[in-house]
Amino acid sequence: MHAREFSQAVLEWFDQFGRKDLPWQRDVDPYRIWVSEIMLQQTQVATVIPYFERFIASFPDVVQLANASQDAVLHHWSGLGYYARARNLHKAAAVIRDSHAGQFPEDIDQVESLPGIGRSTAGAILSLALGQSHPILDGNVKRVLARCFEVEGWPGKSAVARELWQLSETYTPEKRVAAYNQAMMDLGATVCRRGQPDCAVCPLNRQCMANASGHQRAFPSPRPKKTLPVKQAQMLVVQNGEGAVLLERRPPVGIWGGLWSFPECPASREPADWCREHFAIKAGVLREMPLRRHTFTHFHLDITPLRMYANNPSNAVLDAGDRIWYKTPDSSGLGLAAPVSRIINELEKYSTVGTDDRPAGGGISPKRIPIGGASMSRTVNCIKLNREAEGLDRAPYPGDLGQRIFDSVSKEAWAEWLKFQTMLINENRLSPIDPKARKFLEDQMENFFFGEGAEMPPEFTPPGS
Repeated sequence: MHAREFSQAVLEWFDQFGRKDLPWQRDVDPYRIWVSEIMLQQTQVATVIPYFERFIASFPDVVQLANASQDAVLHHWSGLGYYARARNLHKAAAVIRDSHAGQFPEDIDQVESLPGIGRSTAGAILSLALGQSHPILDGNVKRVLARCFEVEGWPGKSAVARELWQLSETYTPEKRVAAYNQAMMDLGATVCRRGQPDCAVCPLNRQCMANASGHQRAFPSPRPKKTLPVKQAQMLVVQNGEGAVLLERRPPVGIWGGLWSFPECPASREPADWCREHFAIKAGVLREMPLRRHTFTHFHLDITPLRMYANNPSNAVLDAGDRIWYKTPDSSGLGLAAPVSRIINELEKYSTVGTDDRPAGGGISPKRIPIGGASMSRTVNCIKLNREAEGLDRAPYPGDLGQRIFDSVSKEAWAEWLKFQTMLINENRLSPIDPKARKFLEDQMENFFFGEGAEMPPEFTPPGS
């Protein structure tokens, strides 16, 4: 296909159907586009919009972002996940303030040199904000190109990525590049979807090789599956007499880098002894809170929170601002790791520290009192809700699809699917014992979670409409 024909078809589609009123598309400038592009990495538009609006309201320009504390930046990012994005955003803002006089650079090499910005993000910022002609290759664009030209292999492999970059370079026009790049991202997000591409309305359907062969869902190839390892963490939820909890800032690199979390005690150590050595406080375990699992991209983390009471909190060594007593009802603008925030909220279920839950006579009780037996709650980065939420107790469906759902779908999202499935059965008059009906529901379930949403029945009118 000729490059001009390709871009013209995409642009004509965008003029009629593209998204043109997103918050970052108003008052366009490189800073706003940059913030939006970083937030949109691994996160859907609907989730990003409220975070973007709050972030811009607090940090309206790059200098104010650079001058803000890391705590303030992470606080505005809490719940969005992938916190390295926020730390790099803050670092890059400082570089722009100090090395570029507070003005976002307009040279592609200078933009790519900023922390957290790669080739595709740099190209997106300069093309969308300034109209410069640069190719991009985010996940949506990869999918469109991989299907249109039947590019085999997982895009995470260098050879596959190089082929996709060559295609992106070939078909990116010199003019109207902002509209074209936005169109390619919109096309992948709304038409050339992962689970259920809507080829009938795609402007490239006549040229698309995957559409012609009927193998759309085979492209691009998925990431090779691997079993995630399981790691353990014992978190000490130490409270003082006023109900405040002891938090410490995590190292700047690693999981939850720069966020505030509970101290972690090695499983081989007695928590009371460890607290005395590290914080100079006497503390005893009151309760072992339920085990919960938090899933990261590369591993599961099983967290055992131990609720403890500190007898002499005034003696605690607080390490120059890297440890604090955090009063739970306060909103102090700290960036908290998501499981930590949930554990803090759970503390309200327990009796007030220092009353009936405190060891008799104010002494230290070494006994751990399990609650909830061996029950275990787990946290996942829910692919449907685009936030961290409580995960399922077990795989709800057999096979690989069931495992994918277990690994990345929350209880809340699964409940939404069950309601939607009931509607599909009723509106389409499906019989659950019909193999074709079961296959249809399985496809819809996969698309509900991992595509762009299941298909609504024809002429379905939502209640209340």
